[in-house]
Amino acid sequence: MDFRVLRFLRLLLQTGSVTRSAELLEISQPAASRILARIRDLTGDPLLIRTQAGYQLTDHALSLQGPVLDAINSIEAVFQPPHFSPENSRHCFRIAATDYAAACVIGPLMDRLAKTAPHIQANVTPLVPNSFSMILEGEIDFVFYAGLRVKGDLIVKKLFTDSYVLLMRKGHPLLELANRKGFLDPPDIAPYRQIEFSYPTVDRLRADTVMRIERDEAPAMLSVPFFTAMPFHVANSDAVAAVPSRLGEQLSAFSSVVSVPFRSGAQFPYYLLWHERGQFNPAMRWFVDEVARTVA
Repeated sequence: MDFRVLRFLRLLLQTGSVTRSAELLEISQPAASRILARIRDLTGDPLLIRTQAGYQLTDHALSLQGPVLDAINSIEAVFQPPHFSPENSRHCFRIAATDYAAACVIGPLMDRLAKTAPHIQANVTPLVPNSFSMILEGEIDFVFYAGLRVKGDLIVKKLFTDSYVLLMRKGHPLLELANRKGFLDPPDIAPYRQIEFSYPTVDRLRADTVMRIERDEAPAMLSVPFFTAMPFHVANSDAVAAVPSRLGEQLSAFSSVVSVPFRSGAQFPYYLLWHERGQFNPAMRWFVDEVARTVA
């Protein structure tokens, strides 16, 4: 049975008239009669009978009104575009990110959504090399990432570009020079112990070499995968650490360290990644738009 037959049957059950049903369906009277004959064969019931008061629906026809309407609504729902209502949704977005994204993007995002989408959830897992396989396999929805060497059918949206500042303790010997120059250069920090960030790529963790004068020089005394751990390492020593500017402002505001402009010449673009299969998912598209508004 094709969908037009179901639509005709619904109209027939609503109007009790073959002629009126044909008009509403915009088909000819002979075509309507052929459809009615087919439905009678399928149901084994005349559906309409002639009485002294005119044509009337049979008892069986009346019993079909609910099921036919439900069937049509179910079929039509298949072809309706998916709907997403953020104010009522309890959707949980699965995200892989470093603590940088958690502090500078996801945290402010969820603060914004607390008013407009109070039941939306975000489950953030650490960004590791395996995260890129997980997004391809549908185990997570989004990855926040600072590099573009990724594999697979991923959509990449640039969010912003960030630079670096240096974290050091209050009273650090370099602060006088920083105040005089207004910034510090890589040669300025060369005599001091350095703490590097190790970031995940598609195959392994790599050291962020932004503080090094030469990329192949000896590695820093400590490499950690968490930016937010760095204040604890520099607060009680003369060690220095380079962190993204957006995060450095927050860390210096909530800890006993200061941030100093770092003229390393290094900048990095920051991206949001998701799989192509979610491109037309209204919840995914809404999330991407909200992230963009948050970082704008």
